[in-house]
Amino acid sequence: MFIDFLKQELGESRDAGGETRFNCPFCGETDQKMYVQNSKGLWICFKCSETGNPVSFVMKHYGIGFVEAKGILALHGYDVDTGEGEYDTSQYGEELTPEERLYLFVVREGEPLEKDVKEEYTMPKPPTNTKSLSNNLNNPEAFPFFVYLHNRGVTLEQIHTHNISYVTYGTVELRDGRKMDLVNHLVFFTFNNNKEPIYWNTRSIDPNPFIKSFNAPSDPEEYSKSNTIFNLNNALNTDKIVINEGVFDAMTVGESGVATFGKKITHKQIELIKEAVKGRATPIYLFLDSDAVDETVQAVNKLNEQVNSSVYIVINNTDKDANDLGKEACEDLIQKAIKGDSGGVLHYITNNM
Repeated sequence: MFIDFLKQELGESRDAGGETRFNCPFCGETDQKMYVQNSKGLWICFKCSETGNPVSFVMKHYGIGFVEAKGILALHGYDVDTGEGEYDTSQYGEELTPEERLYLFVVREGEPLEKDVKEEYTMPKPPTNTKSLSNNLNNPEAFPFFVYLHNRGVTLEQIHTHNISYVTYGTVELRDGRKMDLVNHLVFFTFNNNKEPIYWNTRSIDPNPFIKSFNAPSDPEEYSKSNTIFNLNNALNTDKIVINEGVFDAMTVGESGVATFGKKITHKQIELIKEAVKGRATPIYLFLDSDAVDETVQAVNKLNEQVNSSVYIVINNTDKDANDLGKEACEDLIQKAIKGDSGGVLHYITNNM
């Protein structure tokens, strides 16, 4: 079988549900970013973006032609003509061709192709000793956290809206069962549309912290940074959605600002934005950091393909993020944003080379 062949050729692997993860031999990454679909052998590397099927892998890996690749796979029990079993039925009740399955696998970033079963997640357990700042306005131990937030431009109203919390000393349980200490960290919650907390991440207020920030470790059945968006529950009620990388950037932008917890916008997050603007075509602005050119272009293309809204790119030619720039400067840049069409993307790329 193809997976057995890969284990023999590539060595160490990791189970990922319906996929198996390997180190990509084409870009040399060492974090097992190559996902291979177990049932069909379709694969994608999330480092170098190479994709393919079993035949294309063998052809590329050995530098050989189709006939030779087919013969090698046959020796390992993989029949190129039939694949490794019957084709699954799509959610539309049609049989998918290998090309269709590969396309869906790529655009879904390795996630299951079927969506018949609604996914139910729970919130990762917050750090121990987490306290709400709103409930500790007169508590001396909370004063340094209020000062830090004030210096970052966060208002008291935002503290209440997001139930920003803090922990002077607490622990977090990691996925492998180990405990990790958090000292003097703010805790930011992400909420769903029912105003229920579903995810959290932290930021240290110490000048030289051992851990600067921390995203909640998540089990497969829990919400994670890849399937949540900070402040989307509030932004969807405004006249636009401005996508930022971090929580402080989003709060600087204001009620329309959301954070994706990093440069890369995932398929799940695209789906969340699509649902948020459904029926209203709310304009979407990409306001990532200046070093996220590739990620911005990828996000613009995905949004244009999948979301029925106008997409704009905020041009930030400084080395400052939104929070460093401040509210007024951010508003000015958003006003000057360019349309995320082919011409706008080209202009954006050429001005950031």
